[in-house]
Amino acid sequence: MTTETPTLQLDQIRIDGGTQPRVAIDEDVVLEYADLYTDGVDLPPVTVFHDGSTYWLADGFHRYWASKRAEREAIAVDVQQGTRRDAILYSVGANAAHGLRRTNEDKRKAVTIMLEDKEWSQWSNREIAKQCGVAESSVRRTRESHTAPLAQYEKNLKNNRTFIHPRTGEPSQMNTGNIGRPESSQPPKKVYRPKACHSEHSPVPMRSVSLPLNNPQLAAKCMIGLYGKPYMQQLAAEAIRIISRKEGTKHDCNAHQ
Repeated sequence: MTTETPTLQLDQIRIDGGTQPRVAIDEDVVLEYADLYTDGVDLPPVTVFHDGSTYWLADGFHRYWASKRAEREAIAVDVQQGTRRDAILYSVGANAAHGLRRTNEDKRKAVTIMLEDKEWSQWSNREIAKQCGVAESSVRRTRESHTAPLAQYEKNLKNNRTFIHPRTGEPSQMNTGNIGRPESSQPPKKVYRPKACHSEHSPVPMRSVSLPLNNPQLAAKCMIGLYGKPYMQQLAAEAIRIISRKEGTKHDCNAHQ
């Protein structure tokens, strides 16, 4: 006694749920399969996942499109119970050992699908490799290339600080990644590093700031953005007082010579 393979109408099957792990459909293969269907050859059933209301195609996209090309209304199916996510998880490993051979781009896309998922990206490289049917080294390389731009973006986002532009009054951004870093990691020259000093009674709070030596206007704007206008007004007044006093002392010395 043989069990008849179940079929579904093509319009009952959803193919738009992100369950296609290949980069592209091979039209030559679609034509080849369509000719086989037309000649009465029964190809293996496609795999679909049924979540109670929808059938998600997980394996057999070339056979699906070949059936449409051959103007067939139904296709043989292997029905699995599961959600769209179950179909996606199954699809990344489809054709690893049978069917149309996957390209390297297809394998990379399958791995990337898992790495871009909040839950699956937490899996180890070995688990992802097993699920996708690829080498663990391939997963490692893909993970490194995939996360490097994100890490750089997060670093830049962390280092960027917003302040009010002193001239326009509009929000502006400054990269503060170098502020507070050890001097050995700073770029050579072209930076001013204030030395820590102490008052007579207690240490004075200090902040290290990198400023351009060839652009005083930009340096002033940076300092106003970091320290605020009132503090910078006091600082400027004190700087002028000290400079004036030193200039006066210098003139007195010259006059006695």
